[in-house]
Amino acid sequence: MITDATPRSAEEALRWQLRRIGSSAWEGWALRFQRLAFGYASEAGWRHCSEGLAWFTEHDLVSDGTPPRGALAWFEVGGRVTVRGSLGDGQVIGPGVDGRIGVIAHDTLGRYLGWTPAIFPFAR
Repeated sequence: MITDATPRSAEEALRWQLRRIGSSAWEGWALRFQRLAFGYASEAGWRHCSEGLAWFTEHDLVSDGTPPRGALAWFEVGGRVTVRGSLGDGQVIGPGVDGRIGVIAHDTLGRYLGWTPAIFPFAR
């Protein structure tokens, strides 16, 4: 069963992420960063962001337009799929902003692929 209930609310997840701005410890771990932000300790079931996006695509859960606050925003950067948390108003947060956790306009990160609800169906 697919549910959008997560251990942490979207607001709690965004606060968790904002407290880590400037950290370089998460570089290369965009999916793990989002999973942990939403309160899951175990792996998401996807090794790479591209696998996560493929799952959302197969379940018809990818939307166009500016991602709403608390959604997962998906991008292609340097030929690889990556994910960030949406702060709303066109801003996203996650690793990869000058090698650190940072906030960036969603339309400047890379090729925008769409947004999905913050669902981690295989994480515990």
